[in-house]
Amino acid sequence: MDNPLHDPQASQPIHFRIGTRGSHLAMWQAHFTKRQIEQHGGTVELIVISTQGDRIQNVAFDKMEGKGFFTKEIESALLEDRIDIAVHSHKDLETTSPEGLCIAAVPARGPVEDVLIMHPSKRDDRTPLCISRKAIVGTSSHRRRAQLQTLQSDLDIVPLRGNVPTRVEKLRTGAYDAIVLARAGIERLELDLSDLYVHVLPANQFVPAPAQGALGIQMRDSDSRLAWISSVLNDEATRDNIERERGVLRELEGGCMLPFGAHVMQERLRCFLETPDGPRLSEVHLDRHASIGEGTVHALSRLTNPLQGTVFLSKSSGTWPIFESLAHAAGLKTVGQSLIHMEATEAPWPVAAVTTDWLWLHSPSAVEAMKSLIPTFPGDIACAGKGTAAALARISDQPAAWVGTGTPEKTHVDFAAILNVNDSRVFVPHSDRSMNRWAGLTQPERIIAWCAYETTLHPSILTQHDVAVITSPSQWEAYAAGNHCASRIVTLGTSTAAAVKANGNCSRIEVASEPSEWEVWLAVERAFDS
Repeated sequence: MDNPLHDPQASQPIHFRIGTRGSHLAMWQAHFTKRQIEQHGGTVELIVISTQGDRIQNVAFDKMEGKGFFTKEIESALLEDRIDIAVHSHKDLETTSPEGLCIAAVPARGPVEDVLIMHPSKRDDRTPLCISRKAIVGTSSHRRRAQLQTLQSDLDIVPLRGNVPTRVEKLRTGAYDAIVLARAGIERLELDLSDLYVHVLPANQFVPAPAQGALGIQMRDSDSRLAWISSVLNDEATRDNIERERGVLRELEGGCMLPFGAHVMQERLRCFLETPDGPRLSEVHLDRHASIGEGTVHALSRLTNPLQGTVFLSKSSGTWPIFESLAHAAGLKTVGQSLIHMEATEAPWPVAAVTTDWLWLHSPSAVEAMKSLIPTFPGDIACAGKGTAAALARISDQPAAWVGTGTPEKTHVDFAAILNVNDSRVFVPHSDRSMNRWAGLTQPERIIAWCAYETTLHPSILTQHDVAVITSPSQWEAYAAGNHCASRIVTLGTSTAAAVKANGNCSRIEVASEPSEWEVWLAVERAFDS
């Protein structure tokens, strides 16, 4: 078979002119594309084109006029036949190509996450974003700003311009405590960040921009080589996912300046949008057999239409501000009240406790019960989650040496792995209603367990509500004892869900995929589905 890149009338392979910006990252993208074409028999030259976004570095994007700050000049060169291929960061492109142009290929996607890069002295694992309170964070992205403010409202967020190496250098010189960048750019440039702390922001928590981590290979739609370029460079799974992400952006009639994120993950499309009423976070299941347009309509409806009703949360009002802000922005009322009371026992803690290597604190109540021991405990302190770590920070300057994430089951498994490496001994203060998950942390002889506090149920008369969020089996017991039973229940874990199923009469139970405020919110959103 003839090589499709060879013109039968010519003795040389067909030549491609690739247009690109001149930044380090843009040149990486262009060279990546060049290598792929050359490996399949083509020849390539790179043509560097300056864009408005490159030339104007001292003005924030929201103060600049027009759109396509990093793409317009390159697209003009393509339309004028001065180049044959334009290589873009796909998230910089408008959702509709100019007349005469099309996306010829979307290569396999790189990492999608954002990263928070900070001076090591600013790291604080007790906060939602693992950065110290009131830190100065640089970003010019409205999407990143909105999510930073949602997740940690005390941060001071200021504009940041320049290419990736320039932004990192501004951080090093002390202009910022931290900056937010795309993980893909950091990894593609292979930057040495060993003197800084890099915190990867999980995509399920900090929703990336539509098409983040992907390239867009743009050509004239009349070019006879379109099919060949697609066969060499296109990854169909990546293209399908980003078309779904960008489809919602297109219907919102927004560009890259809109405070909007979208990401396809495990057959679900998760979206974030900052609105005048506050942050909206939504998720829909993807039906791969349905058209992209149908999925877009469903996601858009979920993201923009308000809900009606009241949510009861078995935690004191104000203790979950992220959850409450997401619920209120969606149009829901929230009522927060703990239905149990924890009280420390009067018995002295075991003398042998101070000889252990670790103190295991599995809840804020455990922190409160152990506040007299914590300042003098000679070993390391482990906290089951960030809520417990935050409670520890309020009473002690000694930070947690280990903080768990995920479900209680996963947290216990992860901490057990640490204990068993060095045959460590652990002191476990617990409740009289404890489920004793700690018994499997290590060998029984290396565990000193002590009932440090007692749980008392306080059933209450609650206002009418449509969905109840129940945070523990004890909270469920108190809730049911008050003769309450919303038809729809959301639980933080499978143990609580099992208790609800055993002693409840609910039409629907949703289990949060992890005990975080945003995952609990998405479970509430699912519970409101008709």
